[in-house]
Amino acid sequence: MVLLKLWPASFLKKNICLEAQIKFPQMLYIYRPLVSTLRITPDFVLLVFDPNAKVNLSVTGGTRFLDAVTNDTLVADLSQPPEIIEFSYLVLSAKGLGVATVTVQDIGLSPPAVASALVKVANVDWIKIISEEEISLMEGAIHAFDILAGTQDGSVFDSSQYEFMNTHVHLDDGILELISVNSSPRFGGWIISKPHFTVRAAVLGTAMLYVSVTQRNGHEVFSQIIKVEVYKPLRLHPEYVYLAPGASYVLTVKGGPRVAFVEYASMHEETVIIQGSSGRLSAISTGNATVRARVFGNERNLICEAYGRVQVGIPSTMFLNLQSDRLCIGCKMPVFPSFPEGNLFSFYELCYDYKWAAEKEKVLSYQRSGYLYSDVDKVSISCAEGTDNPCLSDDNDSEFINVLVGRSAGRTEVSVSFSCSFVSSGTGQVISYNTSKMLTVVSDPPLALGIPITWLLPPFYTTSDLLPGSSDSHANINPRDRKRSTSYSLLKAYGRSDISKQDAVAIEGSRIRTKESNELACIQAKDHTTGRMEIASCVRVAEVAQVRAVKTGSLYHVAYLALHAKLELLIGYCDELGYTFSEAHGVVSLDVETNYPDIVSIHMPNRNNTNSLGGYGNVFLEARSPGKALVMVTINDNPKKADFILVSVGGDMYPRNPVVHVGHKLNFTIIGDGKGNLASGQWLSSNESVLSVNRMSGEVHAYTEGSAHVIFKGSNWKLQTTVNVLKVDQITVDSPGQTLTNVPFPLEGYKFAITFSDLSGSEIEASRGPVEVPFDCRVDPPYLGYAKPWSDLRSSNSYCLFFPYSPNHLVTSISESKKAMSSEENSRREGFMHVSIVASLRDAPQVTGSAHALFVGGFSVEEVKELKLTPNSNKSIIRVIGNTDVELYWRSKDLLLVTPCRRVGYGIGGVTEYEVEVLKNQNFTEKLTIVLPATGQQKEIYVSFEHHGEEKNITSVVAGKGFIVWSALGMCILVSTIFVFIWLLGRPQDRTVTPSPRLGTPIASSSHVPTFPPSVHNTPSSSAAANINQSSPHTPQPFVEYIRRTIDETPYYKRNRRRFDPQYTY
Repeated sequence: MVLLKLWPASFLKKNICLEAQIKFPQMLYIYRPLVSTLRITPDFVLLVFDPNAKVNLSVTGGTRFLDAVTNDTLVADLSQPPEIIEFSYLVLSAKGLGVATVTVQDIGLSPPAVASALVKVANVDWIKIISEEEISLMEGAIHAFDILAGTQDGSVFDSSQYEFMNTHVHLDDGILELISVNSSPRFGGWIISKPHFTVRAAVLGTAMLYVSVTQRNGHEVFSQIIKVEVYKPLRLHPEYVYLAPGASYVLTVKGGPRVAFVEYASMHEETVIIQGSSGRLSAISTGNATVRARVFGNERNLICEAYGRVQVGIPSTMFLNLQSDRLCIGCKMPVFPSFPEGNLFSFYELCYDYKWAAEKEKVLSYQRSGYLYSDVDKVSISCAEGTDNPCLSDDNDSEFINVLVGRSAGRTEVSVSFSCSFVSSGTGQVISYNTSKMLTVVSDPPLALGIPITWLLPPFYTTSDLLPGSSDSHANINPRDRKRSTSYSLLKAYGRSDISKQDAVAIEGSRIRTKESNELACIQAKDHTTGRMEIASCVRVAEVAQVRAVKTGSLYHVAYLALHAKLELLIGYCDELGYTFSEAHGVVSLDVETNYPDIVSIHMPNRNNTNSLGGYGNVFLEARSPGKALVMVTINDNPKKADFILVSVGGDMYPRNPVVHVGHKLNFTIIGDGKGNLASGQWLSSNESVLSVNRMSGEVHAYTEGSAHVIFKGSNWKLQTTVNVLKVDQITVDSPGQTLTNVPFPLEGYKFAITFSDLSGSEIEASRGPVEVPFDCRVDPPYLGYAKPWSDLRSSNSYCLFFPYSPNHLVTSISESKKAMSSEENSRREGFMHVSIVASLRDAPQVTGSAHALFVGGFSVEEVKELKLTPNSNKSIIRVIGNTDVELYWRSKDLLLVTPCRRVGYGIGGVTEYEVEVLKNQNFTEKLTIVLPATGQQKEIYVSFEHHGEEKNITSVVAGKGFIVWSALGMCILVSTIFVFIWLLGRPQDRTVTPSPRLGTPIASSSHVPTFPPSVHNTPSSSAAANINQSSPHTPQPFVEYIRRTIDETPYYKRNRRRFDPQYTY
């Protein structure tokens, strides 16, 4: 048996030799020393050219007697460890560029053993980051990069050399953060000492990452640029969606890398299916399903994934979605059906036959929304010859949404009924829905004349430059050259207890700053050039409660876009009642989304743009592919605060579903085809006898009354629209031929006859054949009442029924109306006006007719039928509302006195208060008659006085003031009597005496009324005057009136009441 024991070199240094023991059976041992081969590791070394660059060479094998040298000390310098005799490694330092050889000799052997290594000192010629050129990192993720450096011959530096390279890591824009422990900051980047570094994705965006090193001669070597995208965590949008069976929706992903492609899949294909590339989701049966989106890189490597949930079901109930339960007069608000689990996206494509209704049409009505076109300005058409108004469409695509308009104060119910066709697991099912909701239309306060000049602003908000500094602020003048000649100040509410709220609105230069909500303030402007001061504007502070998809103040719910066209949509905000904000930039969070983003894309570059006028935000819709998509606008992530727009993209016919009159021509064209309206194809008509069409130009000619389809056939597409041909070319409205009044008026309303005629002037019926002639009616001015169309099926006659508002309603509506112009002021003061009834075709609003009639307002007495007076309460007030040009009659002038004490307004919209006062402490019953001479309307009020003996005679109490007063009064009466008799003897016998308006009877207004037919003036004036004369048969009436006037004008003789002239109001 042979045993070999190899001792390490360190052991040999301690004079312990390698022992080889060979054992024989005779137990004889022989010892022999052995030496391993001398070796240098590594045999090639690449040093970076830097004075501090060093490398360790390991020496193994040989004896303890070694000698090391280098052949070129100008390239590399060799240093040994402190113990020169015994060493196991060498330290090599770089001195200069070049190549050198390191030789180690083992002089302890004979012959000596030799080992060598090659050393090269060089600059860094190249450096690179070991990574793909484009990578994606999720926000907050950490990623490590390795780097590699070398020379032109392909040699690579050892990891120990990076400490001496001073590698510079360049990070742009702060999107990436360096988190390596072996780094130090430097201007413009970081320095690392290892061949690797780690970054964290800090901010969303795209960063350019690269490294560099600087040679000894100052030349900088750069690596390749790595494009790093930092993305948000991937999620499906929407993460939850509710669809009715048969509906569809296109899912998208939010977040995730952009340099990748998305693949969609359904985990429950028996419920929903989804297109893998587009994300188009289709509901096929009721139930719940999970959908998945995966993002892959260019190498088909999975980067990230996200999941979403889909619920498919049939809505059990529907409700009407209103952004507010209250609406102001003249304001508009969208209304549409919805249900708790979803919204219009869930079912609008499956439902049809919408029927909208309002319980009280005089409280609110529906208004058809308008249409937006991206390239309608390229089209030059008209509905009728000689007019420039474009034809209106009657498109049924947007029946699911309507617009409510407040007309007058009140509470009413709005309702809608419709049907939906659902297809679940291949089985069709039709379900009808009917839903309603109560809505209150709120009137403005009386005399709310400041509404048109009031700016509505949100709380804690600073406006743009709303207050101009001079009259030429809106001109094209350099602001530096413009002099500020106008100053603004707030009108303070002096004496207000809450001083802190006086600063709820403040002026900061040309801007307005608000604080708390529900505050109102007015701004006074002073022109220092002229010294003139006026109320510039008022400011009301309220919360943003509603959103509108608007453009130039109108609501639009249908838009037609050409392919690849853009449409700017303005978003407006309203308060709870529907008043539009003047400015509300960035006050609420705005969200705009669509169910088919592959058809319409949404851009909101100016969400917080403070330069947009009118308080609106800018939203841009871009047409991407042909089709139809629904766009929803919401605020504050509240689905109930929503408005919708249906967008149609691609080739379409213009106009859509027009109405044409017999004998007229109309040019059709194709818009939105993306080819500049030069689409190739031909035009066709489904009924040439009703409507003919030029196959090349698209010009149609209407021949007879009826309906026809106009069709455009292209190479691989087809468009169609319906044209209604009517004989109606003009509408004639005839007035009833009588004076109209509101007290009393016929229960069925005043009938204004409507006749329709064609080009030749021949009259036609309102309903004849398959084509109806619907028409609308309106009142001008609208505050006098409302009108509605009505057709008598028996006589085939059509009417506009005019229903005037009551006197109480007129008082409010006149003060609220913004159309009550100064030209009508005189007529209203006189108690009469001319009212116009305007009729128009519903499908062709430009065809109108009108007639006017004289309207004389009536009056009403506020809740008074009988007055019971007592000595303790011998006065009362009677309020006459409406037309205040009335006269009052009663018999007992010595017992009862009636005088006007307060007046608000004039004519048909006024209010006058009369004071009824008992003159004597004597029991009586009197009938007070209020008469309106213009119409003959009269109202009787019974006045009674009961004396129980407790009180003294009122006149005696006044007389008891003193004997001197009575003596002076008696002398005045005696002298006055003599003069009266002399005056009466000299008057002609046939002369008629008119009672004085001050104390005579009747009491009447000084306003004048127009001349009316004799039948209108059959008033009780003559009979009343006769009865009054009979009440004093022995004393001439003029004498009695003169005595009373003398008593009233006697100094110190007053019946404790203020004197009034019935012709004026004090």
